[in-house]
Amino acid sequence: MEPTLMTSSMRYWRMAPDPRLRPHVLCYFLARPSRGEALSQEDELLLPDGHSEIVFHLDGAFERWQLGGAAGRQVMRRSYVIGSRSRSVLTRDLGPVTVAGIKLDPRALRWLLGIPLTELRDSTVTFDELGQPGLVQLEHAVAGAPSASDVVAALDRYLLHALGDLPPADAAVDQLLRRIRSSRGALAIMEWVRERRVDARHLERRFADAVGMTPKRYARIVRFKHGYHALLAGAARPASSRGPLAVPHRHLDGFYDQSHFNKEFRAFIGAPPSARLRATLSQAMSISDHLLAGELSSDL
Repeated sequence: MEPTLMTSSMRYWRMAPDPRLRPHVLCYFLARPSRGEALSQEDELLLPDGHSEIVFHLDGAFERWQLGGAAGRQVMRRSYVIGSRSRSVLTRDLGPVTVAGIKLDPRALRWLLGIPLTELRDSTVTFDELGQPGLVQLEHAVAGAPSASDVVAALDRYLLHALGDLPPADAAVDQLLRRIRSSRGALAIMEWVRERRVDARHLERRFADAVGMTPKRYARIVRFKHGYHALLAGAARPASSRGPLAVPHRHLDGFYDQSHFNKEFRAFIGAPPSARLRATLSQAMSISDHLLAGELSSDL
């Protein structure tokens, strides 16, 4: 299986799960250092995408901290779970690192762990801290897999069994989640709630329990990730980087105006859109656009 991305310092595979898992699992991933290449000196910015993750830390160590919160750096050496992420984070490799993982619907992780995802929001929790021996056993299976195809096989076996008796979705939460995703985060949530005559506070609690955050926060993340990629896809930079940028306004779908988009861009990226378009972000930072690019056509 060929890697889907290669850089000067890593090889990255994005792998599809068994089709029977498709309603619950977006993808698997595997990242390994490229042989003989120097370690990247860049910090890597990871944008929130509305999915949960199970991350198997197979080798090496890296630092991880929330954007704007460098004082809270963690050194990651163990496998962990991300229940829901509403903020961007930065990582910095401390040497060659190998990780594998599962990107999945938050409700599937809620079922696997048996705890409300609000308890895990914007935090990383190790398998041992969660008291999940099944995940520890799966970690060993993934660590012993000789190839990317074998990683997929190990993850498929575990999840087909673990998610085989997943209960029916909460109908109202499921409908709201699907509408947020299909509208690319532009849904008028309170109007939607009123039309269906449901208790807004009760639905918000159920949504947060299953997804890890409120519907409004979730919609904000979905809206930004689509706006961000629409901005990059539609930008036409002139030969002179000092000239005006010709940027269609498709990235403003769901935003009040350009000012609203700029504010959100700064919140998630830490810089204005012009810095990203002109490639004038900090030279010590890169954005992992490849981690989001493959999912934008998905309805998961």
